[in-house]
Amino acid sequence: MTVRTISPEETRALRHKVLWPHIPLMNDCIIDIDHREDAIHLGTFIDERLVAIGTFFSMPSPKINFQRQYRLRAMASDPEFRGRHAARELVLYGIQMLRDKHVEVLWCDARIKAVSFYSSIGFQKIDAIYEVPMIGPHQFMWIEL
Repeated sequence: MTVRTISPEETRALRHKVLWPHIPLMNDCIIDIDHREDAIHLGTFIDERLVAIGTFFSMPSPKINFQRQYRLRAMASDPEFRGRHAARELVLYGIQMLRDKHVEVLWCDARIKAVSFYSSIGFQKIDAIYEVPMIGPHQFMWIEL
């Protein structure tokens, strides 16, 4: 299992399969920050197959009081490979990468079914559960680096 930087285009198939199957075309599975200079797209590979993805980028949240914040967005793991810790390895790799950049905190809008995953890594919850239209309930989570 290896984690490495990937292109935004490489994220689209898993985004479509796991996160946004309601979007008609896989190539429409883009987010507005995909090509920002500070955006970092990571992928976990098992036998050269991309099995987990996540996008990290600089974005402050008013919910937490830190100067250097990054957000994790569009995190997904292939259901065929769940239980092999590919997503965990990706997040831990991303956390170390951000520590090396002197980032203070990483936060995300976690789907409810992923809250226990993020908690197991050390993320904390803030605020009530909220609804993201067409996607479902989410929880704000963060981890101090």
